[in-house]
Amino acid sequence: MSNLLINAEKKLRKGKLSEAYKLIERALKKDPNNPELQYLIGETLLLQGHVDPALDYLKQAVSSGRAKPCWYVICGMALEQKGLFEDAEKSYKLAEASGCDDDRMYYMIGNFHTNITQNFSKAEIYYANLINRNPNAFVAYLGLSGLYILQKRYEEAIQALDYCLTNGYETTEVYINLCNALSNQGRQKDALNCIKKAIEIDPKHNIAKQNYIAQLVYTIDDQSVLFNEIKTITQSLNKQAKKRYQGAIDRTADRKLRLGFVSADLRHHAIAFYFKPILDEIDRNRFSIHFYYNNFLYDDITRDIKAQSDSWCECQSLNDEQLYNRIRSDKIDILIDLSNHSLGNRLTAFNLRPAPMQVSWLGLPVTTGMNCIDFSIKDRSLIDLCDLEKNSSERILPVDRLTFFKSLFDLPPLTEPPCMKNGFVTFGSFNVLRKVDSDTLETWAALLQKSPGSRIRMVIDDYGNELMRDHIHEIFARHDVDKSAVYLHPRLPIKEYLQSHGEVDIALDPYPYHGQTTTFNSLLMGLPLVSRAGRSTASNISTRILSAIDRQQWIARDFDEYIAIALALAQDRDGLVSIRRKLRMEVENSSIMDYRRHAENIEAALIKGWQMLYGASGNNTNNKGS
Repeated sequence: MSNLLINAEKKLRKGKLSEAYKLIERALKKDPNNPELQYLIGETLLLQGHVDPALDYLKQAVSSGRAKPCWYVICGMALEQKGLFEDAEKSYKLAEASGCDDDRMYYMIGNFHTNITQNFSKAEIYYANLINRNPNAFVAYLGLSGLYILQKRYEEAIQALDYCLTNGYETTEVYINLCNALSNQGRQKDALNCIKKAIEIDPKHNIAKQNYIAQLVYTIDDQSVLFNEIKTITQSLNKQAKKRYQGAIDRTADRKLRLGFVSADLRHHAIAFYFKPILDEIDRNRFSIHFYYNNFLYDDITRDIKAQSDSWCECQSLNDEQLYNRIRSDKIDILIDLSNHSLGNRLTAFNLRPAPMQVSWLGLPVTTGMNCIDFSIKDRSLIDLCDLEKNSSERILPVDRLTFFKSLFDLPPLTEPPCMKNGFVTFGSFNVLRKVDSDTLETWAALLQKSPGSRIRMVIDDYGNELMRDHIHEIFARHDVDKSAVYLHPRLPIKEYLQSHGEVDIALDPYPYHGQTTTFNSLLMGLPLVSRAGRSTASNISTRILSAIDRQQWIARDFDEYIAIALALAQDRDGLVSIRRKLRMEVENSSIMDYRRHAENIEAALIKGWQMLYGASGNNTNNKGS
């Protein structure tokens, strides 16, 4: 038995999980109450992604009275993955109290406090302790980089990751974190190169692929190029997809359809500003509403959405097969992804085809590239402009003027444009640097150069990073713009953020990935917004919003025209006063806030899609990717 155990553990440590499992399973049949075997098979199952049976074995092992300290660490990992966070923390504490001398303990507890409790100071202590124990424990530097990214300490994250790379610790996870840190500094080309390296190391790494797709949206303004890149990167995912829904389909005409929504963002997140007003208006006589929430974070918005549901499933601890089974048991007719390839998506579960009709809506403004998605809901005006029929893996369900927004916070009173008291015009961007690339910064610097005495306010997440502040000031200095004219500030709490619009006369939109929530907030706060139209859905977000309020005169075709529009606005201060007084009302009285009409249009699009697949003929024509 001892030789078998040694052999099994060797295979486990080498990542040969199937071989290890067979050996341990054989040994367990002979000695089913052996805690060492229960622990080993539990760890093996956990690494294979089978959380429930893994937890059963691990609980038996740690309650045997013969538990080794490190067993509590692995049990804590299983409990954490199951979403049992209080029990997970207790298990980690037991490991520590038992004198666990395993590097994994420090790393896992650091990760737990980084991602779950978000007690960042405690997390940093555990990572530091691991480094003190083992200076070559590069996973500690990786953990620190994730912690720093969450704290918006991007330069420190880059330093930690550079240390890993300098010492030969070159992993997919290192490059993913480096991509995110660089992207959040506005260094999009460097970030794109990093995520390409991540995929080179592990071509099957789904999170790396998702980061790559997101990074493309920040850097490429050509829908056909985006589509081709996304189709290439999703090839391996599409090979895993089931081609058709396997199950009976109720084709009864005009029956109530069961809608399932999958998202990690049913909370204080930008998605809520667009999803919540539609949810409030959906005809509950025609649809029942079911949610699959892929997150453990709860707030008042989460609770409100949950209260409106016919059923609610917290699925962050479910693997794809378990989520598939839950959706099938709920008999969902139309399953709707609200994430695309953004953080927290469950597109790999969609690959299993748990619902007869699968739809993508919201999330990243690009095709999913996934053959398992039948339809994508898009603004009709973008279909020809971005050639979406050609540049999408899904069929398009067109909706007229798919432009709406509902602020979930009280808007402060409007104020006079600050130029009337300051004597100078202040431009402003409320977007994070991730959306502000070098070309956009150069354009803003050129604008200030042509508008003597004007100033600009910008958000910089990594405000404590002097190097980042200096980098931005250097760009403006190349255009003879003094440092004093560039006011940089950290991201503000929501109340202060909305009030800060009172310090800006004219809002500036980034390119090629426009603002959206920031655009709506700027307009509601009375600020004219200058935007440049492009050739992708991402570079036509603000242009659609401006068109919805008949302010097309603020849309530029190139950066020269962008500067000209901004200068014309700056030179008409009486005009700025007039705009400030009436713009909020223009938005509120526009089609943007006709939520019932928008809900009806989306309902009609979903029913049309259902009829296309399972209409009176009963034939499933399916999507073009299947």
